[in-house]
Amino acid sequence: MDSSFGIPRRIWRIIYPALIFIGVQLLVMFIAGIVVGVSAAMGAMADGAALTEADVIVDEVTRFALDNSMLILLLSNIGCLAVFLPMWLKTRKHNELCKNEKPVLICLLAIGLFAAFNVVQMMLFALTDIMQYFPSYEEVSDMLSADTLLMQIVAIGIVAPVVEELIFRGILMSRMRWLPVWASVIIQAVVFGAVHMNWFQSLYAFIAGLFLGLVYVKFKSIIVVILGHVAYNLVSVILGEVTSEAAAGAVVALCIVVLPVCAIFTVKHRKAEILPNDQDILPPPIFATATPTTPATPNDPWDPWDRRG
Repeated sequence: MDSSFGIPRRIWRIIYPALIFIGVQLLVMFIAGIVVGVSAAMGAMADGAALTEADVIVDEVTRFALDNSMLILLLSNIGCLAVFLPMWLKTRKHNELCKNEKPVLICLLAIGLFAAFNVVQMMLFALTDIMQYFPSYEEVSDMLSADTLLMQIVAIGIVAPVVEELIFRGILMSRMRWLPVWASVIIQAVVFGAVHMNWFQSLYAFIAGLFLGLVYVKFKSIIVVILGHVAYNLVSVILGEVTSEAAAGAVVALCIVVLPVCAIFTVKHRKAEILPNDQDILPPPIFATATPTTPATPNDPWDPWDRRG
């Protein structure tokens, strides 16, 4: 528990998961670069070329990274999953012992809310032409969309949201129980934006992270925010393949209506109820049926937002 740690160690426990997340990505890229570089060098030797032609090897490595960005992203996220899933499982019982009323409705609200939010957000970015101030984003976008649609759906639309929610909402927020809720929501959103390492991506990731954090606070279920994040990412992937202006306009119009409706229902829905201390084993909380329980006390060990230590 954080109550046994001093302030420096508490801060370090918030920072190092993000560093591991970035480090795994860089490690996968480094290993891929080494493999491709060695292959290029061996090919050059077989053709009788001089090993001093380093520019040829660099070109091969760069071309591989650009052509296989989704594969690299997928492998790095799988590596992160292997690291962070056990870590999250250790914190889950202290963070998600709760019951939600109408869990299917909550899941649908999260999907609709974040899908519509992303569409409206992209429309506002296009209308304000804010992307002109971030020229490097277009290169990143082209690189991410260069792979097949299936690979984009798997890597960006499914695996990445699972890993990122386990880290930033599941682990980081559980380690900030010593802070006010509003502070933990903002901090995890800042860290979530920072790890994207691109100014424009960091901007909209920060905004999305704020809303994901608020939804997690309300419903205390990692499944809900994972589904919302999946919907958010899939919208970007699928709309990137839509070439018809009429179809894109219809989607935007629909989402302008869907967004406030889902937002209102999400805000008005009952919060998740913290379970009594004596209940140790539960199925995944989102599928539990809500029953009246004794309200959590300020020192309830199952309340992820208590103010202990």
